[in-house]
Order: sequence, then structure tokens, then C-alpha cells
Amino acid sequence: MSDTVDDWRALVAEVQKTQRKINVASGQIRSAPLREEVRSLAQTFFQNLQLGLIGAGLEEEVQVLSEVFETLIRLSEAATTKPKYQKAFKAIRDISPDVVARLEKDRGKSLKPELAVTAEDERIITTLKDLVPGAALSYQQALADLGDDRRISFRGPALELREALRETLDHLAPDKDVISADSYKQEPGRNGPTMKQKVRFIRSARGLSKSSGAAPEQTVATVDELVGSLTRSVYDMSSVATHVAKERKAVIRIKLYVVAVLHEILEL
Repeated sequence: MSDTVDDWRALVAEVQKTQRKINVASGQIRSAPLREEVRSLAQTFFQNLQLGLIGAGLEEEVQVLSEVFETLIRLSEAATTKPKYQKAFKAIRDISPDVVARLEKDRGKSLKPELAVTAEDERIITTLKDLVPGAALSYQQALADLGDDRRISFRGPALELREALRETLDHLAPDKDVISADSYKQEPGRNGPTMKQKVRFIRSARGLSKSSGAAPEQTVATVDELVGSLTRSVYDMSSVATHVAKERKAVIRIKLYVVAVLHEILEL
């Protein structure tokens, strides 16, 4: 949890820097660089911190923070008055001491509790066995690999987790159905729908609001980015032990993101 609390403190420090810039601005916030800075804060929360905080048991705090950072994204899309930004920043400052206190209590814990098969894992496996058996097997294999202390690489379970997610999305949102949707627009350099577009299609088919879809869509995109980054990484054989530990932690983080998306699209 030490990484999470350090990352949270770093984000709050950046929030304070941005707030100071907004405080000295006059009238509406029109500056494109400043609005982009606000968006970057929200992206950092959703990509780097949201799942770690959930994993630390801060579900209620995450719900509040998710709403605040989604608000900041909406505010940054157009010229907006200072008080609206200041209200959002104040909410982050007010909740920060509770977040830090909870995370500090967990400093020094081993990875073992994070490797245990949870009730959420069991629900996912049971659901996938009936819906997409291949995805269930990939998910189970990833869990088994994560718990194997003899492994010298954890790139395999990262790929298994992404495959479990991809197969589930392909089942719930077949390419032909996504492409035929009126809102579909193929992204440059892609031959078909992305996983992010499939999540959007599933949510739309269920009548869920677009405004609440930013987090799950970004989460599934982050899974792709993290797995790609992990599989492309290189390291010095003289520091294998350190690298393996880092890889395992990275895959645990990927698992948290995958669980969040599966929880949403499987309606668990």
C-alpha cells in the first residue's frame, strides 16, 4: 500500500498546484493549458489510483472521488467559473486526510493477501464458466500463476487477464454488432472495434448514461496500455529478483482493473 499512499500524496500536491493557478485567474477559466492540466489530474486518478484505493478497502471514498474527478473533466471541457473548480478541489482536500490515514495503516503489508482468491474472483469465474468458458480458464490460470512463488516472469498472467477480458467483451459485444451501431466510428490504425468501444456499446445497449461511462471505458483502455508496457519491458539479469517482484505487483494492479471492468459488464 506504500506505493498507493505515495501516489495519492503526489496527486494531491499536483491538485494544490493547479488550484493555486485557478485561484489567481480572473473571470472564467478559459486557458486551454490550464484546463488540460485539470483533465490530466482526473486521468491520473482514474488510471493510477482508483483501483488501488478500492483494493485498500476505500470504496466509499473512491465513489466520492470518482464523482469529483468526473466533475473536473466536465468542467474542463468548456470555459467555467472559478467557484465550480474551487468546490471540487475543496472536496478532494477534505477527504484526503481520511484517505492517507487509511492507507498508512496498511503500510508494510505483504503481497500475500492481495494474491488470495476472493469472493469476487469466485463470482467472476462462476459467471464466465457459463457465459465464456475460455475466458473463465484464462482468468483461473492468471490467478494460479500469480500465486506461484516459483515463477520468474509474470508476463503470462498479464496476457491471460487481458485475454479473459477480451473474450468476454467479444461475446457481449461482437464486432459486427458494434460496427453496425450508428455511433460507431473506427479509430485510426485499427481494423475493428477497440475494447473501449465495446464497453461503450455494452453500456449503451443497457441504457446507461454516457457521463458515468468515462471510468469503465478508461479502465479497459488502461488494461491494454499496462499489459503492453509490461510485455515490452526489458531488464538486467543481475536484478531478476527485483524485477520479478515488480512484475508481480504490476500484474496485481492489472487484475484490479480487469476485475472492475468484468464486475461492470457482467453486472455482478
